[in-house]
Amino acid sequence: MTTTALIHGSTPSASAHRGAERRPAAPAGNGLGGNTLAQIIEENCSDMLAAAGVVIEHLDAQAGAWQFSADQGQTWRAIRTDLINRPGNLGLALDRDARLRVLPFGGHRVTGARVAFHAVQRSHGAGNGSYRAYAPDDRDGDSRTVTLVLSLAAINGAPPVVHVPRPRNKRAMVQRAAASVGVGAALSGSMAMA
Repeated sequence: MTTTALIHGSTPSASAHRGAERRPAAPAGNGLGGNTLAQIIEENCSDMLAAAGVVIEHLDAQAGAWQFSADQGQTWRAIRTDLINRPGNLGLALDRDARLRVLPFGGHRVTGARVAFHAVQRSHGAGNGSYRAYAPDDRDGDSRTVTLVLSLAAINGAPPVVHVPRPRNKRAMVQRAAASVGVGAALSGSMAMA
């Protein structure tokens, strides 16, 4: 999985552009789907200050249908990419514990999607999940626009690993199964004779 981060308005440096291989994001709890914004930021922007929330400025509409959940994955709401991707400064305000996911369009082989956001230091409160105007340049020094190109697993979460035990000795299992069938046949035959 490849993750690339580009921070707008900063000098090109090692922290501003990342192209390094990253490990997959941790699976979402209880199979709810989608990673929290906090997980996405921690995995891909480790040098970014802890934020109470973000304002999403752009989502790759070609990747699929985007959704967010403000209640830990119990319900999902569609994200209007037509609103946030148009010219102007309208973004989607989400708190750090909101979950984000993208449902790829059928028939498309999407490997990554672009996400642009900036961090905010206060929770959005009742405005969590609302579309709001943001100032393009007049922000705190640490609130630069960050653009990430993320794999679908980094956004949606990796599916949980399921352990299926493998039979140790298939021949012995087959012999035991055959023996149990033979015993059952012998018992039913003896009962018929009685």
